[in-house]
Amino acid sequence: MKKVMFVLVSALLIAACASAPEAEPEEEAPAPEIASMDFSAYRQKVEDSKTKADQVKAVKGAPEKYAEAMELYDEAQIAESSEEWETARTKYEAAADAFEEAYTVANENRQKALEALEEANQAISEVEKNAQAALEEAGAEGGAE
Repeated sequence: MKKVMFVLVSALLIAACASAPEAEPEEEAPAPEIASMDFSAYRQKVEDSKTKADQVKAVKGAPEKYAEAMELYDEAQIAESSEEWETARTKYEAAADAFEEAYTVANENRQKALEALEEANQAISEVEKNAQAALEEAGAEGGAE
């Protein structure tokens, strides 16, 4: 009888364990979704860099770099509206850097052009002096005859 009881209790215990629900592993809570991000500081930095580039007419003085900056700026705005926050941030930063580079290139080109203009003006002035001296000399020789 003891054996029968032991077998019955064991069978009930096994059945109870087998029918118990398995412990579900605890899932980590998902990272909270960012509904929006404030990119006003990034946009302002790009706008400031663009304004600086526009002041030296970088669109003409460094057209390739300026076009690259505009493309990056457009991509940043698209990424922001698509809620691709990391892409938007990196594109805004790249656009600001590209506008700064366009400013630098355009400013350097402008300085070179101003230096070339000054050299040309000096050369013209020298030619005018030589022409005036030649006229005076020709007039002096013509009057001496």
